[in-house]
Amino acid sequence: MCFLVQGTKKTSELQRCIAKITQKVLIQQLRELEKDGIVNRTVFNQLPPKVEYSITEYCLTLNSIIDRMCAWGKDNIAFIKKQGEDIELIEKNYHFK
Repeated sequence: MCFLVQGTKKTSELQRCIAKITQKVLIQQLRELEKDGIVNRTVFNQLPPKVEYSITEYCLTLNSIIDRMCAWGKDNIAFIKKQGEDIELIEKNYHFK
């Protein structure tokens, strides 16, 4: 959702944004978000097939929840690193409109 708030993206664009995610897992997650009404999926009838994803108006209602989750994650990076986990924080403003 954080990447989609910046604008509509193709599957391949989203896959490049999310480190180490497989296409299969990404598509599964996007389909679940679509089913929940959080993501729009637009299929273009062309060859090769083209699919684009965008956020829904309903997704925008999650703004305060997403902001709080991001803040919690940032606050806990130091703790997780002390546990020995290697974390790369992609620092961008993903604030929902």
